[in-house]
Amino acid sequence: MKIVFFGSGKFAVTILEALHKYGHQIPLVVTRPDKKKGRHLHLSATPVKEYALLNDLPIFQPEDINDNSSHETLKNITADVFIVVSYGKILAKHILGLPSVMPINIHASLLPKYRGAAPINHALMAGERKTGTTFIKMNESMDKGDIIFQKAVKIDARDNAATLDEKLSRLSAKYINTVLKLTTKKRIRLKKQDSRKATYAPLMKKHIGLIQWDWPAEKIINYFRGCYGWPGSFTFYNSKLLKIFSLRKGKRRCHDIPGAIIQAQDDCLEVACGKGSIIIKEVLPESHHRMSVQSFLAGHHVKIGEKLS
Repeated sequence: MKIVFFGSGKFAVTILEALHKYGHQIPLVVTRPDKKKGRHLHLSATPVKEYALLNDLPIFQPEDINDNSSHETLKNITADVFIVVSYGKILAKHILGLPSVMPINIHASLLPKYRGAAPINHALMAGERKTGTTFIKMNESMDKGDIIFQKAVKIDARDNAATLDEKLSRLSAKYINTVLKLTTKKRIRLKKQDSRKATYAPLMKKHIGLIQWDWPAEKIINYFRGCYGWPGSFTFYNSKLLKIFSLRKGKRRCHDIPGAIIQAQDDCLEVACGKGSIIIKEVLPESHHRMSVQSFLAGHHVKIGEKLS
């Protein structure tokens, strides 16, 4: 099949790799323009571009995927299928109409649940026990196209945003050929989404990572898992930022003020929640390096009853 691949994030790389491995013709890889990152603002390529460069795949990085210039470039490819995965831009109707078979989007949820930019994060924050991958025939509305294929997967208790991202990426790559074969059938059965059951997963913002100590311990852990990587989870100790890299649920049924430190010795920093407690294991204090909580306690005079805010 002749496929134009649209993708930017790491999630998309495993799927592009599978298409390349299966021997599909990929005349063009469309990805977001390079961005300035880091303290020195060096230009940084997307993970998809890095893969394309290593494998000599042609690259297209338009500022506006829907303008006339982009339309002409894509029109000249005469592709069978567009595959869009973690690209970061909505394609207009005149672009979606270009492939001879159909444009396909791969979304990391069981649509219509968790439409939007951050389905993996929001599924974890909501405490879901399962999620999956959905292949849809794209239309001009975000994540509302008819379903071609879905596959569910269990969310393990230890999964976080990074591990679940990798799990769903591999799942999508595993079934990409199955989906492409389905699209060649004359009577392919497409399933309309029930919008009454739709939920949404908007882009993650920095403030979501701030730990709300008046929440139950279980909800705090779900948000920690969903915020893992970015924006991360953080709190404040003595008015200074304290990033949290590892925590677990405590066993206490405490009645202390939420956010109050109830144990601080050796390798245990235990904090009261709205219900239950949280044991913090690894931190990054402001203007310091990442360290175990044992090292943190050795360098700070943490007292029982002090409050994380």
